Parts: sequence; structure tokens; C-alpha cells
Amino acid sequence: MRLSIRGASARLLARAAIFTGIVALSGCSAAIYKVTGDTMTNIGEDVMVPYLLTTDDSKIACASGEALTPLLLSFSTVTTPPDQLETLMGLVGGTCASQRAFEHEMAYIRFASEQRISQATNARIESKRWHAIAAARYFRSYQALGRALGEPGGECPMFDNDFEQLIWLLGSISGLQAALADIQSDMAVGVPFNVAPKAERAVACLDDEKHNVKWWGLPKAIRASLWTIVPGVTPAGLDPWQELENARAIGMQEGVRIASALDGLVSYNDSNNDRVRAIIKQHAHSISSTAPNREYRMVDVMGSDLLLELSDRLWTQATGSRTPIGAYGTFWDEKEAEPELDQNLLDELL
Repeated sequence: MRLSIRGASARLLARAAIFTGIVALSGCSAAIYKVTGDTMTNIGEDVMVPYLLTTDDSKIACASGEALTPLLLSFSTVTTPPDQLETLMGLVGGTCASQRAFEHEMAYIRFASEQRISQATNARIESKRWHAIAAARYFRSYQALGRALGEPGGECPMFDNDFEQLIWLLGSISGLQAALADIQSDMAVGVPFNVAPKAERAVACLDDEKHNVKWWGLPKAIRASLWTIVPGVTPAGLDPWQELENARAIGMQEGVRIASALDGLVSYNDSNNDRVRAIIKQHAHSISSTAPNREYRMVDVMGSDLLLELSDRLWTQATGSRTPIGAYGTFWDEKEAEPELDQNLLDELL
């Protein structure tokens, strides 16, 4: 009997030891995950993002953003959520979805012009679905900005570094894009109507001469773009279209022409195709004469991609096909300049 009691006690002690070991290992795992999460966040902010901003392959950046977002955000369950990274990743992910929506829009335009009703309807539905996905991603990016640096539209945050200023601007763009994409999806996501006005007030924190030069006219461009969309927010005495033109000039001078893309988008939204064409022509000349900023090359490429999409829309609506290779900055209805004869050569021939 005594042996039996001792055996039972031993088994209980063994079970207790195993349970204690499991708990201890679980605690160690949580600590390891936290360290890993903090490390991944630091690598993302200090290494990955700065590197991607210097590259010029927007398709790889798009794929990287979509692939890495779940991994990076999964660590928010064991450590401080990487809200600043989520702001950037959400903008990238939204851009990817917008590009897919654009492809279906191109199909819709072609099918509609050919009177292929069922195919056009299907392409239109696919486009709206992708716009809804884009709006949701943009809106999550905007919400992450609020968690990272404070609610946009309230008091201006105390920025600790340039990265936080950049995140503040890009998160505000996400707010603008969320509103536009939701409209194109027939309000499938339900982005609140106050997002755009809040984004406008947020960008005012950096809308001064110093920061407009530093950030390629982007603060001015974001605010002026929102002024063309949101009624009643334009400051007295300011013309949003002139402010957009001023922002474009800064961006072209600094080699990051994202302001030109924003101007093109809101001009197209306003059905001002003449202005869109002028912006595209100016942009085409700028990229051939002014090198992109090496530190923020990707931002410049994103602007170029957006303007090429606008060019493709105009070309497809008019001709049924996209901008021809090598013809960006020109349009189908323009008469080609006749080559000038070399008078000296003509005299020699005569």
C-alpha cells in the first residue's frame, strides 16, 4: 500500500513537472515571438522600406507588399502593432487592387465599344469588386495612420523623424484614395464621408514652403486635390487648380512627380480631359529631362504608373487600344510634325 501511494505521488509530480515545463516553454515562445516581431518591424522600417523606395519596379513592390503584409501584421498579437508599416502596406495593397480594377476597366471600354454587352457588364462588375477591395485596403491604411500618429484632422503630431512625416502624408493619400475607390465601387465599403475632410486638415500640418520642397509638393497637392472633391473646404482666396499646378512644378523640379499624378486623377474625375492631356505631356517631358530622386524613386514611378493609366484610358476610349509603345505624351489626334529639310543638303543636291 505504501508503495502504491508513493507511485501515485510520483506520477502526480511527473505530471506537474510536465505541465510546468509546458507553461515555461509557452512563456519562452511568447518572448521569442515578441523579440522576433520587434526585429521584423525594425527591419521593415529601417531596411526594407528604404530599399524599396529606391527601386523602380512597381510590380515587385506591389507583390512584396501583398505577400509580406500578413506576416508583418501577424506579430501584432505578441508585440506592439506595426501601425506605421501597416499604413504603408495598406497603401501599396490598395494600389495593387486599383491596378487590377483598371485592367477590367480597360476591358469594359473595349467590350462596350464593340457592343458586346454581356462581356462589358461582366468586366464592369469585376472592376467594381476590385475597387471595393482597394477601398477597404486604403481605409485600413488610413485607420492605421490614426493609431500610429494620432487621429488625422485633430492636433498636428510631433514628428520624431522624416519617416513619420512620410507616413503621415502617405496615410493621408490613403484617405483620399479610399474615398475615391469607394465611390467607384458604388459605396460597397462604406468609407465614412468625413475621411476626406479629415485627411485635408491632417496634411495642413506639413503644407508650408519648407515641407512642400522637402516632400516634392505633395502636401499642397493632397490638400488641393481634396479641395476639388470636398465642397466648402477650400480656403478663401485660393484656387485649387492653381495650387495643383504649383505643386506639380515643385515635384518636377525635385524629381518626384507624384503631385502630377494627383492632379491628373482629380482632373479626370472632373472630366477635364484637356487638363489631363496637358499634365501627361508635361510629365512626359519632365521624365525625359529630369532624373528621378534616387532616394524616393519608387514614389516617382508610382506617379508615372498612374499617369500612364490615364493615358491608356484616353487612348482606349478614342482608338480601342492603349498608349502605343514610345508614344507616351502624345495623342491619336495630333498631326505629326513634318521633318524640316536641311537647306545646306538641299543646295548640295541641286
